[in-house]
Amino acid sequence: MRCAPVIAMLALAAAPLAAQEGRTERVSFAPGAVSAEITGAVSGYATATYLVGAEGGQQARVSMTTDNLSGYMNLIAPDGSVVADGALTDNRFEGALPMGGDYKVEVYLYRNAARRGETASYRLEIAIAAADLSQPVQADFADGLQGGPDYWEVTGVTSTLNIRSAPSTGAAVAGRVRRQEALRNLGCRMAEGRRWCQVETLGQPRFSGWAAGDILRASAYAGEQAAPERPETPPSESAAARAGRGAFDATGAIPCRQYAGELTAQCDFGVARGHGGEATLIVMRPEGTTRALFFENGVFLSADASQADGYPDYAATREGDLFVITVGEERYEAPDSAVFGG
Repeated sequence: MRCAPVIAMLALAAAPLAAQEGRTERVSFAPGAVSAEITGAVSGYATATYLVGAEGGQQARVSMTTDNLSGYMNLIAPDGSVVADGALTDNRFEGALPMGGDYKVEVYLYRNAARRGETASYRLEIAIAAADLSQPVQADFADGLQGGPDYWEVTGVTSTLNIRSAPSTGAAVAGRVRRQEALRNLGCRMAEGRRWCQVETLGQPRFSGWAAGDILRASAYAGEQAAPERPETPPSESAAARAGRGAFDATGAIPCRQYAGELTAQCDFGVARGHGGEATLIVMRPEGTTRALFFENGVFLSADASQADGYPDYAATREGDLFVITVGEERYEAPDSAVFGG
C-alpha cells in the first residue's frame, strides 16, 4: 500500500502566503487500485493541493520525496483540522484516518525558499486501504456519506450513466439510467479515492447499484415518476477489454506530441466503444509504444500511466468538440468523432 500527503499548523504558520496561490486537483485511483503516485513541481508561494476521499478508520500511508529540502507536504481532514505536518514527520504519514470525507494534501515551499522563488520537484505517493463495505461508516463528517438527500438526480453526463455492481469504474455494469433521472439514495461510501453512492431506480424494471457521487446532485423528486424507457444493458465485455485484444470499432489518426517542444505529428489509433459514453482509445506513439486513454460517461477518465514511465500526471480539457489530453509531456488531440463515433 502506498501513501498520502499532510497539512500542518507549524507549516501553515511558517508559510501563510502559500495557500493563496496554486492549483487544486482531485486524485482518483485506477479501477480496483488502492494507491496512486503523483509527480509535479511547485515554485515560489504557489501550492499544489490534492483532494482524495476516504472514510473514517481507513488506514492510509502518504509520503513525498522532493529535490528541495524546503519542500513539504501537509494533510488536512475534512473538518479543517491538521492530521499530519510534513515538516515534523519527514514528509510521511501512516495511520488511521479520523473521519470520512475529502482530505487535502498540500505541497508547498517553506517561506524563505518561497521568497527566493525556488522550485521543488516532488513525487507524492498516496495509498488508502479499501473500506469494508459490510461494516457501517465510521466518523461520517457532516453526514456526508450516510446522510444527504432521499433522492439523487443524474447529472454531469450527456446521455446515460452506467450503474455499476460495485463502487469501482472497473465493476460490471448492472444497468444504465438517463440524464436527469431520479434515483433513490441508499447511502454513499468512499472507494478509489472518490465518493460512490448506492442507488436504486424508481421506475420499472427496478434495479440497484453504484454511481460516482460527482455525477449526482440532490433531487427535488417527491412522488412517483413514470418509468423511463430503459437504455439497453451493455454487453458484459467492456470497451477496455475489447481494445486490449485489438477488437476496435474504428481506426484512424489524431494529432499528437510525445515530448514538450516537439512539432505536432499524427498518431495512429484504434478505439473500442461501449455504451453511455464509454470508450478506450489505443494510440500508437511516435517511438512505437502505445498509450491507452479511457473515457467514461462521455468524459476522459484516465490513462494507463505506470511505474515504467514514472507515473506521469494526466489531465484533459475541452476545446469545442475536442479532447486535449496531456500525459506528462505527451499531448493528444482527440475529437468526439474519433472517441465516440458520428
